[in-house]
Amino acid sequence: MTIEDICLLKPKFWDFHRHAFTLDSGAWTILTIHWNLCMGTIGSFLHGRPDLLPLLQSLERFDTCGEFLLTELGHGLDAKNLETTATHQADGSFVLHTPNPRAAKTMPPSSPHSGMARTAVVFARLIIAGKDHGPRPFIVPLNDASGAMCRGVSCTLFPARPGAKAIDHASTSFRYVPLPANALLGDLHGQLPNDERKYFMRAIHRVTVGTLCLSTSNATVLRVSGCIAGRYSAKRRVGAPKSVPILSFSTQYGPIARILAHAAVFDKYAMEAMRSFVANAGKLDIENVIAGVFKTTVLDYTQKALSELVDRCGWQGLYAHNQISEVWLAEKGNNIAEGDFVVLCIRLASEIFLGRYAPPKPRDPQCLLARHESGVWDEARQILASLHGGHRGKEFNARLLPLSVPLVRATGQRMAYEAAKDAVAHKSDHGLGITPQMLALYESTCMMEDQSWYVENGIMSRRALLDRDADALNSMLPLLEDTINDPAIDAFINAPMVNQDKLAAFFSGLPSFQGAETDCSQAKL
Repeated sequence: MTIEDICLLKPKFWDFHRHAFTLDSGAWTILTIHWNLCMGTIGSFLHGRPDLLPLLQSLERFDTCGEFLLTELGHGLDAKNLETTATHQADGSFVLHTPNPRAAKTMPPSSPHSGMARTAVVFARLIIAGKDHGPRPFIVPLNDASGAMCRGVSCTLFPARPGAKAIDHASTSFRYVPLPANALLGDLHGQLPNDERKYFMRAIHRVTVGTLCLSTSNATVLRVSGCIAGRYSAKRRVGAPKSVPILSFSTQYGPIARILAHAAVFDKYAMEAMRSFVANAGKLDIENVIAGVFKTTVLDYTQKALSELVDRCGWQGLYAHNQISEVWLAEKGNNIAEGDFVVLCIRLASEIFLGRYAPPKPRDPQCLLARHESGVWDEARQILASLHGGHRGKEFNARLLPLSVPLVRATGQRMAYEAAKDAVAHKSDHGLGITPQMLALYESTCMMEDQSWYVENGIMSRRALLDRDADALNSMLPLLEDTINDPAIDAFINAPMVNQDKLAAFFSGLPSFQGAETDCSQAKL
């Protein structure tokens, strides 16, 4: 991955995020922090700071591992209120300090366990002559290749997260750490009081990039998980004397087919969102809409779908070695990383209500998902008009905040459908393959999530919705075997439960305990 790939958001940058998570979520986490957050942030200052090039080249070669320390123990999504300070000195240098335990940076890795030098972009409040100039990014070495923490830097390792591949997540503190004048990224006196928020948002713009690029992994996660569950279900048989595969039951093939349909649709949506994001580079409001809507739509579905898939694989689904539960719990980290999607929705919905943001208009306002989107937003605006106290009042909090996720999800479902429909119409062969049957099942699944709206508005009866959904699912069945056994997915699957020989080999390698042989080899009557 080159500096250019990262700074210009080239296809190689996006492709890594789309595919690598399923192979090793731990390595993927280390690399996305290194490439996107650390190198991406430093690279944005390169034009006016050619002295940064040697550091970026060291990071590019991975001679140094890059980190990004923004949030604190006491400040997550309100990171603009962070408390770490960098005090300007008379000679132009700075002193970096953690003033209290709440200000400890969390949770990127900072320990010497990697066996290589680590350098971080650290956000701290710039203090000049006693005046607070708001959060600014600084380049701060954390440890060297020998394993020694740098002077004044300390870290406390967190316990391992359940499910996810283990990495050394930690809290990091600074005790009067001296920094050279060139540690500051940006102009010392370039920030005016009335543009503090805008300056801060630009300084952390790679977080918004991360909101989108991390979420693009979900299409591959869903595809791989659906194939694992499908292959397991095709081999797992029940009944006697004539057994049948559990995949023959609608309660088994239904969730699997829906997940595979969503994977294909979300992959097309991801590619369209990436193109739109790059085309609107630097337009922070538009980038926030693209990334926020995409993340909400795909992560909200992924969490519910993978939870059900774990259940459908019985006790074997609970174990990390069969992959589904591992990626499910690992993806929970992506719910929070680069912005908790619930809070993103609250902000996004509020800004749309206030007329500050606007998602793209439907390409076909009469399609069912576009009508649903328009209907639920109109209903919410009617509720807003009846409230007192504005968007920060108690009534808004009680009546509209709970609608934030469903509203944004309705917009995302429509946008995903449009992207996939265009891919079907143009027979796009880039990314995961998609068919009209997959698109129809995706649409029906979205509609079934809010049956009451379609019934209440006279669009379709409940019975018609159920029949339509069964037909969409049945139309997908002839494609299911080939989709589940797609050889392109083989490299991503190492779950023993998909193959009896693999399962036997796996169990033979586990610790076992055996009692002494019995005296009789055959029971006597």
